[in-house]
This record gives sequence, C-alpha cells and structure tokens, in this order.
Amino acid sequence: MSTETKPFTWSYSRLRNFETCPRRSYHYDIARDIVEEESDQLKAGNDLHRAFDSRISKGTGLPLGLMHHEPLLDAIVRAPGDTHSEQKLALTSSFSPVGYFGRNVWFRTVIDAAKIQGDNATVFDWKTGKPSNDLTQLNLIAVTLFHHMPRLERVKAALLFVNHGVSEKATYTRADVTPIWSEILPRVKRLEKAREDDDYPPKPSGLCKRFCGITSCEYHGRGA
Repeated sequence: MSTETKPFTWSYSRLRNFETCPRRSYHYDIARDIVEEESDQLKAGNDLHRAFDSRISKGTGLPLGLMHHEPLLDAIVRAPGDTHSEQKLALTSSFSPVGYFGRNVWFRTVIDAAKIQGDNATVFDWKTGKPSNDLTQLNLIAVTLFHHMPRLERVKAALLFVNHGVSEKATYTRADVTPIWSEILPRVKRLEKAREDDDYPPKPSGLCKRFCGITSCEYHGRGA
C-alpha cells in the first residue's frame, strides 16, 4: 500500500466504507485498483437519482417504471420555499463553508433534495437498498446545512427507502451541532490515522463471501 499525498478529505460514504472494512475501502476508495462491472442494483440506483433530479430541477417526466413516485416528487416541488436538487456542499476542517472543490475542502456531501423556507429546511435522501436506521448521513447533512446557512434554526431530514416504502426521519436544531460533531469526529480521526499510518487491516464479515473483489485478501470468499 502507498500513502496518499493529497490533503485529507472525506465524505459519509468514505467513512461508512472504512468502518465496514478498512482493507476494502483502501482498494475501492484510495488505490482504486479494483474495477467491477456496475451491478443491476447500482445501475438502478443511479438511474433513479438521475430521474428524480431531472424531475425536481427541470420538471422532466419520470420514466414509466418510476411513475409511482410522482406524487412524492410533485409534493416536494409544490411545497413552499426554495427547491434544491443534488445540492453539493462542503466544509473546511474548521467547519467553514467552502466550494465543493475548494482549495481547503475537508468534508463533502450531496443533498438529494431540499426545501428551504425561512429558518426551516426539509431534506430528503433517496435510498434504493435495504432499510437501515443509521442516521449518520442525516446528521452530517443537517450540521452542514447549519454551517452553510446561518439563518436556519431547524432541519427536518428523511432517508427514503423508495423500494420498500419506509423511511427514517429526524429533526435537528442548532443545539444538535456540537453533540453530532462530538460523536462523528473520533470516527473521522480513525479514518485519518489509517491514512497517516498507511494501515488498512481487513475486517471480515458476510460481505467477504460474495460482495468483495479483493481476491488477495485472506478472507476473500469465506468471511468471518
């Protein structure tokens, strides 16, 4: 393995991948020496995100297979406030807003859909996989919005598992910013230390059996 030379940056997906398996995250996120064909599930998820973005931002009709989501997207578009789709936001390590590809960028996030009205925001993240109650991504979206928009006082957020008809919701105020960072920053420090030490040990799990392309790993094909 070789240590990265670029400044340390991270995102929710990079943190999640690292916590799932450091060895896998190295090969998929850093070295990028594992190339796999796009799975049907991943392709469907990407297609859905593009279609939803086009519907919200341009008013483009949904493809036939996604038409059953029209009432939800129409309600979002028609709700009062400013509408945002695939909004890219970033922060410096001192939590200051910065351009997504800014010189001092430290953290990046993309908000699938948002409505901003006065001091309130409502945000949505589309999920096509299995439902999960992990709110880390919503926590990060909320605090990033608070840093970018000083007038905001409340953020209502939802993970919408569109293929399962379920959601995970949370409501945030500015009082939540410090507790959220207090929980997340130690996790980010472990990610950063792995980079500094060039140390990405494997973390065997059920994913090793069928969902990992690192054939050189001692756990490949068998897991924990």
